[in-house]
Amino acid sequence: MSNIGVLQALQKLCFIEVNQDGGTIIRELGKLNQLRRLGLLKLRKEDGKDLCSSIEKLANLRALSIASIEEDEIIDLQHLPSPPLLLQRLYMRGRLDALPHWIPSLPSLVRLSLKWSQLEDDPLIYLRHIPNLVQLELCQAFLGDRLCFRADGFRKLKILSMDKFDELRCIEVEMGAMASLEKLSIQRCKLLENVPSGIEHLTKLKVLEFSDMPVDLMKTIRTDGKDNWKVSHIPEVYSTYWREGGWEVYSIENMTDGEYCPLPSNPFSDELETRWKSWK
Repeated sequence: MSNIGVLQALQKLCFIEVNQDGGTIIRELGKLNQLRRLGLLKLRKEDGKDLCSSIEKLANLRALSIASIEEDEIIDLQHLPSPPLLLQRLYMRGRLDALPHWIPSLPSLVRLSLKWSQLEDDPLIYLRHIPNLVQLELCQAFLGDRLCFRADGFRKLKILSMDKFDELRCIEVEMGAMASLEKLSIQRCKLLENVPSGIEHLTKLKVLEFSDMPVDLMKTIRTDGKDNWKVSHIPEVYSTYWREGGWEVYSIENMTDGEYCPLPSNPFSDELETRWKSWK
């Protein structure tokens, strides 16, 4: 793999472990100027500068997936002055000291996934300006207790997934934010006390899904709950729980009693199982 740069016509390279040859592979990547899709595993912090130098040369890159060698290993991508402007999909799994400054300026980015980022500053402040973002997936991405989707942000976002925000207690959605959102999934946020404030402003929302969330929160949106009015405009509202190797799904209608009854059939079973495995 040390001379991979000779493969000038290569368009797809996934998934390469880069921790074994002193960074030679990373430096060689910059020679693959026809590359459209790149996936890297076991990245170390010290690889950051060389990786940024190589990525800057990949003008045809459409999809980039990066995973650190360990969950707490920092991914250092702050050294990229001119990112590939055709990049449409970006997946990053690893800790970040700060959100890479170039991400909000990606004009073609459609899908962004951040896992294990553990950011101390609210990433939504910067991500909201990505002009064509349609799908956003965040898992363990933020260490704070409050997130705010501001009125001028996420104009084209249609799918939002938030998973395992361990300290999160409050989500606020300002009027005008995420005006195109169609699906919202909130998973494993154990301290979240209420449904997002302002969720009633999301008039195009078709599916609201809670996965492995506190039962007390779920009671607030059942038909007799205090916050049911906030979600009554959403056609499909579900609460799902992983039980003994399978998903149990509850709709608002069968949340009225103390003991909930799962739906007899789960229309999202395949989708839920696939997504859950991908995030673990």
